[in-house]
Parts: sequence; C-alpha cells; structure tokens
Amino acid sequence: MSVEVIIVNYRSGDVLPACLSALREQSIPHQVMIVDNASGDDSARTIHRAFPEGSILPLRRNVGFARAVNIAASRSEAELIVTLNPDTVPKPNFLEHILAPFVDKPLLGSVAGTLVFASQPDTIASAGISVHRNGVAIDAMLGELHDSTVPPIPVFGASAGAAAYRRDPFLTSGGLAEPFFMYLEDVDLAWRLRLQGYESLWAPAAVVCHHYSLSAGEGSDFKRRLLARNRIWTLARCLPEEIWERDRMRILAFDAAAFGYSMATLDRAATFGRLNALAGLLPRLAERRAIQSTRTASIDEIDRWIGPAMSPQKLLALRELTGTLAS
Repeated sequence: MSVEVIIVNYRSGDVLPACLSALREQSIPHQVMIVDNASGDDSARTIHRAFPEGSILPLRRNVGFARAVNIAASRSEAELIVTLNPDTVPKPNFLEHILAPFVDKPLLGSVAGTLVFASQPDTIASAGISVHRNGVAIDAMLGELHDSTVPPIPVFGASAGAAAYRRDPFLTSGGLAEPFFMYLEDVDLAWRLRLQGYESLWAPAAVVCHHYSLSAGEGSDFKRRLLARNRIWTLARCLPEEIWERDRMRILAFDAAAFGYSMATLDRAATFGRLNALAGLLPRLAERRAIQSTRTASIDEIDRWIGPAMSPQKLLALRELTGTLAS
C-alpha cells in the first residue's frame, strides 16, 4: 500500500526538522508532503534545506489546519495518508506499526498512533479519541502509562496529531471540517467515519513524542475559543437525533456548567467561542442534514462507543495534567 505523510507547517521551522529527520529513519517507503500555511517567515526555506526530498506545497494564506490537510489529501495519489503535527518526533518503526492494521481490513478507516509527552515519554498524551454521553470528546487514555507491547485495540477514532487514514473514505466523507480551522476537526471526522460504518484502531506500538502545542500555545486564548466553539459545532453536525434525544439534558447541563465556569473565571476566550458557535449554527445545521443522510451505521453500532458522562471536574483535572506534562 502506498502512503504519504502530510504535515502542516505554520512557522514551525524550529521544530519540524526533528520530525522530518525521524521520518528518514522509517522502515516503510513513503512520500512526504509539507503544506506551508502562509507562514510568512523563512521556515519553508529552512525545511527545504533540512529535507529536500519532501515536497512543499505553499499556500497564499493561512487556511487553517483542516483545509490545509484536505488540500494535500486531494492532491495525493497514495492509498493511505498519515497526518503528523510538526512538533512531533515519530519513533523509527512508527509507520510500520500504524499502517500494518490496514492489511485485509477494508472497513478500517483510520488508525490512531500513540502520542506520548516528550517530557515524560512513558505517559500517554493520546491513544485516539474517546467520546462521552455529555458531549465531551477527549484524548483516550490521557495520562496513563504506555505499554507498546499491547496489540491494536478498537477506539472511537484517531487524533490527527498522529493518525493514518484510508484516503478514499477520508475524502468521500468530506475530510477534516474546514469551518473549524483547527481543533476538534479530527473528532468531527471520527464521527463521520463512524456514521458511515468505518472502524478505527489504536496502534500502541506506533509511538510519536509530542512537544505539546508549540505552534498554537497550550492553554492560549485562541485554542480555548476554538475548542469551545468547535465542541458545539461537532455535536450539531454529527450527533444522531436518537442519541441527542436521549442525552440532550446531559449535554446541555455540561455546557451550562462550562459556560458558568468561563464567566466566573473571566475566561472571555471560551465565552466568545460559545457565542461564535451559536452565531454560526445555521450553516452547521445545514451540514448536519447532509452528514446524517449518508449514515449507514445503526444507532446501536454508534452508541457502543459513547462512554459515560465525564464530569467538568474530571475534564478540568485532565486539562491541568496536560498543561503540567506539556510544560
């Protein structure tokens, strides 16, 4: 199977060469496409000098992570695409382990790699995506100890920081959600692939060290605003009506608590994010009709991936843990 690695660069010249150097050590033949999201600095030149064998696709403006990946995926001719954050460093056998599960599994739409904290590489930063009855979506197994000897395990979906996708269903499902710009666009895609009957696995042995959010700033106003907005948009687009009817009180209660917390802590970014979500809700509901019309999976098949409601306190604790380990 042919494979192309897609990396989006936005002023990542200080960290991306380490990622590209690690890709040189992979045991699987592959191509690399680097999308330069109108960085406006010399990072593209730095990257080309460090990795001349890779192709660089320059964009005239910063279109966001989601659209940049979609552009690269549409231009690729590979059967499988792998997405990597620029501030990651894959282990030498990363590609081998993340691609192996696709063999003889035509309904496998994605494989999640194992992101570990660069500062604490025995601790998992992400083992794919887990979703919960109150609408929370979070990195699976966040903060747990990593064991690379475990065989691949089914998971709701893959985190695009280190993920492999079968290119055809990636494109036919609509790719990453471009209105999101970045953050949670991989959760939205995981939902759409599940709705269309595709499966996902987590590959514990496909390990990537992550220097967390160097490009956007862990805990930044920008990130908090988009997370708050895109959570609402993901649920509006992707949650089947039957599950919404059952879980809406949990979802609304969580959002009410989150909104109250952001007001009490004077978190204007998260507050504005929720207001932005409501302002842009009508287009998302129109997209919802198209997404739900293509659903082939039964409600039971989808529902078994939705875990118990996660309390706001636990979510805050996990975010604080991430902030600590990412520093």
